[in-house]
Amino acid sequence: MTSRVLPAAASCLLAGLLDEGADLVEVARTRVSVHYETGRADVPVLCVCTPDAVRLPGSVVTSVVPTQAVRARHGALVGASGTWRVGRWWRPPRPRGLTAPALPPAAPGVDVPGTVRPHDLLGAGPGLTPSGDDVLAGLLVAAHAVDDPRLAAWQAQTRAALRDRATTAVSRGLLAHALDGWATPELAGFVTAACAGDVGTALPVLLAVGHTSGAALAAGALHVLGTSSALRGAA
Repeated sequence: MTSRVLPAAASCLLAGLLDEGADLVEVARTRVSVHYETGRADVPVLCVCTPDAVRLPGSVVTSVVPTQAVRARHGALVGASGTWRVGRWWRPPRPRGLTAPALPPAAPGVDVPGTVRPHDLLGAGPGLTPSGDDVLAGLLVAAHAVDDPRLAAWQAQTRAALRDRATTAVSRGLLAHALDGWATPELAGFVTAACAGDVGTALPVLLAVGHTSGAALAAGALHVLGTSSALRGAA
């Protein structure tokens, strides 16, 4: 029986991995996505998802997710249940060059932390991406977006926490990209809108991500956006 071939669109962050090949180990599965460890530091986790899933920065988007083991090979994902051949590449959002609002944005229902300690947050909470990790991801993406002077310290602290503490594989993949400013469309849209003074439009979209992930991502981003202007003014 001939294996089916399905078209797919892949993140440009996966180009090296897909071209060079890799054995993938499934670590999590939902109705609309499958997550695989890659064994690589640059892209620790590859996600295969359907178009209605949250598009993580390291994702391959296709109409049907694999049901059996796959491996990356010659620009495709190959397995017993099919071949997912990449015919199109997309670039994840990476907000940059934004200006933090002069006043802290109002976001009802979001518990914005007063202080952030990456070592304490990493792995804190249940789920595919614990809420503490989501706070860190939102923080890092927003700090990149507004060129916050605390970014380098937060990056170093997050990398140290990733070495010292346990969290989920999916979170490790999310944070690996957030450390470089790559985001999901929902988070990038929220950070961009908040810097333009339009939190009300983008917040519901972000809050719809996961059970608690959206609120935690917003909390991390708002910690940065609510304090960055004051920090610069005091410098």
